[in-house]
Amino acid sequence: MKLKPLGLGSSILLFLFSAILLRVALFYFAPAYTVATGKPYLVGYLIGWVSAMFIVFVASLIAYRVEGHPFTREAFTARFRLHKMERTDWLWTAAMIGFSVACLAALSCTAQYLKSIALFSPHPLFPPDLVDMTRNLKPGMLFEMPLHGNWWLIAVYFIGWVLNIAGEEFWYRGWMLPRQEVAFDKYAWVINGLMFNFQHTFQPWNLVAMLPGSLVVSYAVQRQRKTWMSILWHGLLNASLLIFIIQGVVI
Repeated sequence: MKLKPLGLGSSILLFLFSAILLRVALFYFAPAYTVATGKPYLVGYLIGWVSAMFIVFVASLIAYRVEGHPFTREAFTARFRLHKMERTDWLWTAAMIGFSVACLAALSCTAQYLKSIALFSPHPLFPPDLVDMTRNLKPGMLFEMPLHGNWWLIAVYFIGWVLNIAGEEFWYRGWMLPRQEVAFDKYAWVINGLMFNFQHTFQPWNLVAMLPGSLVVSYAVQRQRKTWMSILWHGLLNASLLIFIIQGVVI
C-alpha cells in the first residue's frame, strides 16, 4: 500500500498531540497529584507517565489501522519497519548509543544554564533527583519514595518502560517517519528528530543536550529503514533507571 505524505502541518499537529499529553501528565498532573494526596512524587509520576505512554502506544496502532492495514505479522512488520537487524544495523545502533551518551555528558552544562531561565526551569515541586539524577540520585530512594520492599514498583515501572519505548518509537519512527519521507524526502529525519526532541518539554532544561542524539537516531533509522534500531537505542538508554529500581526494591 502506497503511503500518503505527512506534510509539515499534519506533522506539527501529531507532534503537539504527544508533546502536550506528556507535558500535562508529567509537568502538571504529577505535582498536583502529590499536593492533593500527600503521597510520594513517584506515585503521581508513574500514574501520569504510564497513562500518557499507553495513549501514545494505542494512538500509533489506531493510526496504523486507519491507513487500512490488517493486524497481521507481515503487514505490521512491513509498515513499522520491524525487519531483522543486520550487522550494519547493530553497528549503527551501538554508535547511536555512544554518540547520545557522549553528547548528554558534553552538553550537561547547557542544562545547568537553562534551569536558570524561567521558560526552561523545572517545576518548583520536582524532586531534586528528577531534575538532576547524576548529582542527586541516592541508593534506595527515587522521587521522594523509598524503594525497598515495594515490589509493585518493578512491575509498574517495567510496564511504563515498555509502553514508553514502543509508544514513542512506533509513533515517531515507525508510523510518522515513513510518511514524512514521502513528503520531505532525504530531509525527513530533520523534521522527525526535532519533533521527537521537543516533545520532551516536561524536561525543558535537557532539550539542548538531547538534541544531537534525537537527530542522529532519526537519521540512522531513515538511512537503514529499521525501527528496531531506535527501539533498542531508546530501551537501552532508559534501562538504567529500571535497573536502579530493581536494585532498590530487592536490596
